[in-house]
Amino acid sequence: MEMIYFDNAATTWPKPSAVRASSVNFFSRYGANPGRSGHRMSMDTASQIYRCREEAAGLFNVSDPTHVIFTQNCTQGLNQIIKGVLNPGEHLLISDLEHNSVYRPAYQLGQEGKIQYNIVQTYPGNDDATIKSFSEAIRPNTRLILVTHCSNVFGFRLPIERLCSLAHRRGVLFGVDAAQSAGAFPIDCSQAGYDYVAMPGHKGLYGPTGTGLLLIGENTPFPSPLMEGGTGSVSRNPVQPQELPDLLESGTLNTFGILGLLGGIRFVRKVGIRQIARQEDALYQKLRRNLSAVPGVIVCGDTVSCRNAAPVLSFQVRGQTGEETASRLADMGFALRGGLHCSPLAHQKMGTLDRGTTRAGIGYFNTGEQVDALSNAVERIARNTR
Repeated sequence: MEMIYFDNAATTWPKPSAVRASSVNFFSRYGANPGRSGHRMSMDTASQIYRCREEAAGLFNVSDPTHVIFTQNCTQGLNQIIKGVLNPGEHLLISDLEHNSVYRPAYQLGQEGKIQYNIVQTYPGNDDATIKSFSEAIRPNTRLILVTHCSNVFGFRLPIERLCSLAHRRGVLFGVDAAQSAGAFPIDCSQAGYDYVAMPGHKGLYGPTGTGLLLIGENTPFPSPLMEGGTGSVSRNPVQPQELPDLLESGTLNTFGILGLLGGIRFVRKVGIRQIARQEDALYQKLRRNLSAVPGVIVCGDTVSCRNAAPVLSFQVRGQTGEETASRLADMGFALRGGLHCSPLAHQKMGTLDRGTTRAGIGYFNTGEQVDALSNAVERIARNTR
């Protein structure tokens, strides 16, 4: 039985052929350590690494490619922001939709007494109320606002451009968790003025796992590095280089993964983010309509809160936990994720913390026929549990 894949919110699949072709170059042409030697293969490999920075800078309108930092995932980038920007005694604001990649480091630093933080209530579908909520939460010692662009559970989209403007008017830095939006929605770093944007390479950029990007604004303070080490530059000096990207990229880079990511970014730029967004949204709306009409199925979020949402749909089948429904769907040949999705704050907000949800993450390679097949499978499960 061929699997029908709807777990794109965790990792996109399948990968475009350009990603596979680009990754294979590691074994034939670009296998040397980039920037560590003067021989031809090392220099050619370093050139490909820089080409990926340039492609990413073009996609997200980052004026300087050296401000594109490679990470092993979005989680590392978010930890780099939180732990590298905040000083002892400073205040952090996060939203009530955050993934544990933001919540856990904030919580840990708070428990250790190193920082203060607050979880700010959001109002999906009412951007004015969300802006007011953050405005009222800013304190004199607030250093950073860090929020998800889109909820990884419910798809709710926050007004990050307006939040960034608010932060800067109040003298606060602004960071974005773009785990569910990079490659799915336009992100213009220069125009919006974001200070920090963290994203995975393996989701909407269609790259391999073990890759990620941290984008740093043109006039933004550089975060302190999480680690120091070899950079291939100014090796005589025991002090970590203070220039980007070396400041934040100690050790040998994941060349294989970055080459694959280069193929993924080129794929996204060739298709066009707006085209990807239109296609994914059409399938999302179709699935939402289908499941909303099934007796015994609860689709999370209302029409207003899910307007312009990410293509991530969570639902419950009455009488089942999210894991149970996902397991039954797996037996029927469908790949979805059930549970809390590493986002207890979002589930607490929506009242789904006790049973979790089953999540369908739609990607560019999904089809309307697959959406109908999934809808029919959920209907059979719901009918058998009534």
